[in-house]
Parts: sequence; C-alpha cells; structure tokens
Amino acid sequence: MGIGSYFKASSKPEQPAAAPPRAHKPKQPSAASEKPPSDRFVGNDMELQAPTPRFSSRPQSVSGRSTKSAASSMFLDDIKHEVMVNYLYQQQCSHLWVSDGSGEIEGVLLRKHRGQYMACPPQLGSSPFAQAAAALNVQCAMTVNSRVIKTFLQWSPDAVDVPLMNGLRVQILPTIEDLTRARKHQFAAFVASEGLLIVWDDDALHLIPRAKAIESELMELVWKAGSEEEEEGGEKRDPNVAEVEIDEESGEIIPERRPVHLMNTWLVTFTLILVTVALGAAWRSLALQIAVDGNYVRLALISLFPIQVFFTLFFAQVIIGCLAQIFGPIRQLTINSKFYSARPPPRLQGNILPHVTIQCPVYKEGLAGVIVPTVKSIKQAMSTYELQGGSANMFVNDDGLQLLSDEERRTRIEFYADNSIGWVARPKHGEDGFIRGGKFKKASNMNYGLMVSCKVEEKLLAINRDARGEPSRLGRWQHPCWRLYPHYRL
Repeated sequence: MGIGSYFKASSKPEQPAAAPPRAHKPKQPSAASEKPPSDRFVGNDMELQAPTPRFSSRPQSVSGRSTKSAASSMFLDDIKHEVMVNYLYQQQCSHLWVSDGSGEIEGVLLRKHRGQYMACPPQLGSSPFAQAAAALNVQCAMTVNSRVIKTFLQWSPDAVDVPLMNGLRVQILPTIEDLTRARKHQFAAFVASEGLLIVWDDDALHLIPRAKAIESELMELVWKAGSEEEEEGGEKRDPNVAEVEIDEESGEIIPERRPVHLMNTWLVTFTLILVTVALGAAWRSLALQIAVDGNYVRLALISLFPIQVFFTLFFAQVIIGCLAQIFGPIRQLTINSKFYSARPPPRLQGNILPHVTIQCPVYKEGLAGVIVPTVKSIKQAMSTYELQGGSANMFVNDDGLQLLSDEERRTRIEFYADNSIGWVARPKHGEDGFIRGGKFKKASNMNYGLMVSCKVEEKLLAINRDARGEPSRLGRWQHPCWRLYPHYRL
C-alpha cells in the first residue's frame, strides 16, 4: 500500500463484514464523544460560532428550491459577516488595542443591513458606541485603546483636533455620544472622555491599516517634533510674507487691484505693421513692373491679398513675439493683471475651511460601471479635505431613476443612503403636467436640484430650535418638512 491508494476509487462499496479485525482492546470514551461538537466553543467569545441553519426543517414543496436558495444565501451572508467581525476582533486583540474584553465600549462593529450591526464581543451591540455608529451609518467601526493615544489626550486636554503629518488633523470628540455629529469622511475620531480612537471605513479590510497608519503618524509626529524645531532654528528661511491692504472703516481686506496690461496690444500692432510693410513691398514691385512694360495683367495678383495675409500673419507674429521676449519687458509676467494671475492668492489661514458641496448630474450612467467608481474617488478627496479642516458633502441630481426598474431604483437609492449622498430626481417629461424646461438637460437638471435644496433649506430654517441648535420636539414633528422627509437627519 502506498499513499496513492488513498486517492483511488474503490470498485465496490466496502461491506461491514469484510472489515479487517481490530485489536481486542476496549474502546475508551473520548471527551469529544461525551458532548456535542458545538460545546467546544461554549464560554469562548473569541471562537467563531456558526449560526444554526434555519432552513433545514422546512417542508418540501414546489417552490421549496427558491426558498432554500434564499435561506442559503442568508446563511452564507451571516457566516461571512461573522467570520469578518471575529477576524477584525482577533487583529484588534493581537495589536493590544483592547484593555478588557467586557464589550462595554471596546470592540468591532460590522454592518449587515441598514441599522443592523454584528458586534464582537456581542455585548457591544447594546452599547452607546453601537448606537452612535448606527446613527452615523458606517459600514464598519473599531475602537483603538493605545497608551500613545491616551498619553497624547492627557497632555492636550483642551485640544479640538490631533495633528498628523502633511498638515492633516483628526477630530476630537468630548464623549462617545457626540460621535453622531462627527465628520464622517475623516473616517476617524478621538474620544476625550474615554481616551480612545475610533476608526471606520467603507471596506472592512481597510480598517486595520487605517488604525495603524494613524497611530504610527501620531507617534512619528511626537517623536520628531523637537528635532524638527532645532533643524529649522539652524537654517534661516525667507518668510512667506503677503502684503495686503486693510480698509480702515470696515477692517476687511481690500481686493487686489488688477490693471489691464496693453503689452499684447502693442505686439499685435507691430505684427500688423510688419505684414503691411511686407505686402506693400510686393505691391511696389508690381507697380514698377507695370510702369516699365505697361502690362496691367499683373494686377490680378491683388486677388491673392487675403491668402497672403492669412499665411504671413503667423510668421510675422512669431518674429515680433521672439523680439519682444529678447528685448521687451517681462515685469508683466510676475504681477497679477485682469486676465492673468502670476501669483496665487493667499492660502486660507485657520483650522476651519469653508464647506464644499459636490454636485453630480446623472442620467443614463450605470451604478456599478460609473457611479460607484466616481463616488469612491470623490470620497477620497472629501476625506483629505475634511482632514485639512473643511467639510464636504455630495449632491446627486439623478434624471435616470424613472428609466430603471423597481429593483434597480431601490438598489440605487440604498447606495445613496449608505454613502450619505443627498439626491433629487425629477419626474418624467410630461408626467402630471411636469415640463423639463431648458435646452441643456444637464444644466436644467442641476438647476432643478439646487431649487429643491434651497426650498428644503428654507423649511429647515423655519424649524424651532433650542440653544444648542437642536430642533425642538414640537417643531420637529409638526413641521411639514419633517412629515415630507421623515428619514432626514437634522
């Protein structure tokens, strides 16, 4: 017998009677035979426990195949999410990012459906962290408990953000309940009361690398802070000074005066003079030849005057331009004029940058082929901008929802909701008297979306609010805007 015999198919099924005799030794009961196999995982939250299948006892019927297929898909989806959340928790424990396994505030959350999360440890599902993550509608979230983070937060109790490399900053929240109002596209937030770092992402596999990158950048920034100051003190650098004029009455910056430069006007003038001189010399030659022999047929060459101007103008302009670059002034290339900016405007100073709304018109573009990659790219830019101190959101004007089936329309709307994207969809042209006006459909689509957003903003401004800016209970539930848009989060 060799190892190849294990892979050969037997020609006959083995009979119980033909089984080889075993040694006459009493069979000892093993630990595994005393209890069911599933009992091996009892008392260990770290082990993966497969959920009990809920479709094995269903009666057979004609439609049982589709029912079993749907139940099997749900069963596999549960296994997939449970494997991932246990893997993330295992990685969290291996990096020593968990102080205790109680699950009261530390752990991993993974979204299965909207508002439904799988937690590890399971006790984390009823914690304030899980409620805040559900309100923020993140795909996956994890806490990071590190001595580096605790030390930094203890030494900077009044800080509102944590600086990172390249001028990026991560927000600091007072409590875990304030996570619902965090800047979502920063994908991270420090909680001062708990001394924790909370990271979230749209892809569960990117969660651990994001947490490691933030921790390493924070450590690198703290370690190199003193050495960089000593190096900068030894080198003298030219200060970046921008001269501005301040209005004495209002105290605001006076806009920069941008004069109109006439350099190009002079160049065009000299170019036309050169073309006129060249063509005049040609006509002078024709006049001399006619005066000699008296043949006026040569005057027919005057009809080529427009063609000669067309070909001569380019070469004359090149000659004048080269001479101007050699002998002419160049100061106009270093100052700002009405139609030319040689110097960039001064950068915005401060930790707060203006809010930016990214408006995207959509018509027949597909969800998987166009919209998803575009949103993914835009969210990366939004994340960088929010880490720099700004805030941004997306506003989609979808004119193609009426062309989709009910299933595709529901899928697209759920995608917008999962990515916190506001959207407006116009009705069909001619439906219930609605007219899609405008010659350019994308422009009219975007204008209609802006009109709707402005009206919604007016309704929101009319809601009664308390001192913190929170809508009062009376103003929230009795306002027509809330009745029209009950899913809108104020």
